[in-house]
Amino acid sequence: MTPSETPLAAIAPTVVGRDAWPTRRHLLGVGELPRRDVFRILLLRPNHRLGNTLLLTPLLSELERRYPGAEIDLVTGCEAADEVFAGFRQVRHIFQLTRRPGHHPLRLLRTLLRLRRARYDLAIDGTRGSRSGRLLLFLSGARHLLGLPGSKRELREGGSAWKTALAHAPDHFSLDGVYALRCAMGLSFPEQEESWPPLRIHLGAEERASGRALLLDLLGHEPDGNHRVIALFPNATGSKRLCSEWWLALVDALTTAHPELCFIEMLPAHGQSQLLSRFPAFYSSNVRRMAAVLAQCDGYISADCGVMHLACAAGVPTLGLFTRDNLTRYRPRGQHDEALCVAGLTPVQVAAAAAPFVHALQR
Repeated sequence: MTPSETPLAAIAPTVVGRDAWPTRRHLLGVGELPRRDVFRILLLRPNHRLGNTLLLTPLLSELERRYPGAEIDLVTGCEAADEVFAGFRQVRHIFQLTRRPGHHPLRLLRTLLRLRRARYDLAIDGTRGSRSGRLLLFLSGARHLLGLPGSKRELREGGSAWKTALAHAPDHFSLDGVYALRCAMGLSFPEQEESWPPLRIHLGAEERASGRALLLDLLGHEPDGNHRVIALFPNATGSKRLCSEWWLALVDALTTAHPELCFIEMLPAHGQSQLLSRFPAFYSSNVRRMAAVLAQCDGYISADCGVMHLACAAGVPTLGLFTRDNLTRYRPRGQHDEALCVAGLTPVQVAAAAAPFVHALQR
């Protein structure tokens, strides 16, 4: 195994020292988290992807609601984290981990020591299934440790209360931490069924005005009431990506069925059009600038990707096209958002299935 492949779980005991290694791993049980006297909070999501970082924003909103007098620190691997969390008033410090912590053991050591010196009242592993997040949780030295039980041991230690609670847990990835927090605080089940906090990137008035100006520059004119501007991001990673020919066929089918639509293309990091430069294109390496433009559009369509979650967080009606049957877990969660599984469907069939989403934009 090369240093770049060395997992955090393998190097953390060496970096921190065996004396600091946790001897007992105890997560908060249902109803065990106090509703007061929690002022220093650590949120853990050591992942570099934009989408996974945006999926933390509902938990941040929930923490600001439940503990309005607290400060929140975050551990992340996302280079855009400063931009994503800039609008959250209680965020104090963001600890940046590299994608390959095995290459930077001294930096990891400094981060872990700073976490332990902070003496957090509460540390939260923001999602289920992250081994690095769970390891950092136990190494944080926080007074209270929170995360949804994931292993058989954690379920056994959590007892029947957690088993009952997990049976009612929401499916969406972004609500894991929110649900864990509400359960640990012992909130009543009717309150847990209330409206869940949405994905959110807080844009200021100046940012929105700038986004409007940028969109007008792209279009070359003021949008009129007879047309709807749809932002497209025809890119994604791995098997989630749909080819350029597929996207062009989808746009043709949408245009035929809905001639009132006009399109702009959001360019990926490499800065090259995936749609043969047929439409006005926008490029920015700044997440907030991209969100500001998206917020001025009437709708957004893409495959499952980080920019899809950015559009959702910016408040634009979002249609996510999924090549795998994981819509319930990762779909956009806005009030006017939709998701379609497009595996095995032609672009014409997808355009027909998208008709309810398009018609809703006209209301």
